[in-house]
Amino acid sequence: MKVLLALVLAIVVAGVAVFVTSQDDAAETPTVLVTDNAFVRDVDRPTVTISEGDAVTWRWAAQQSHGVSVRSGPVQFTIPVRTDGRVTRSFSKACTYRLVCPLHAPGMKMTVVVKS
Repeated sequence: MKVLLALVLAIVVAGVAVFVTSQDDAAETPTVLVTDNAFVRDVDRPTVTISEGDAVTWRWAAQQSHGVSVRSGPVQFTIPVRTDGRVTRSFSKACTYRLVCPLHAPGMKMTVVVKS
């Protein structure tokens, strides 16, 4: 009986450890929702702060087409216009990046602050 109880306890502890690890991994990469005419992460026109080498994920949930382009920052990139999907981009240089939707700028914008 003690062996069975120890086995059940070990399985429960392992399951909790896996759950906690999965939750922590999901929290490491900030996700920005791309909706019709807005970037949203808690608020419209968010500022996301990350460390050098970290990434941001954009997840589309829009009926209209939207993209992501760097308006100002040391590294320029554009995520092509789309209506669905998910794109993750790493930021390797510390700086403030001003991002816009190329179709809906200047109103549809956000900021990524990369700290060293």
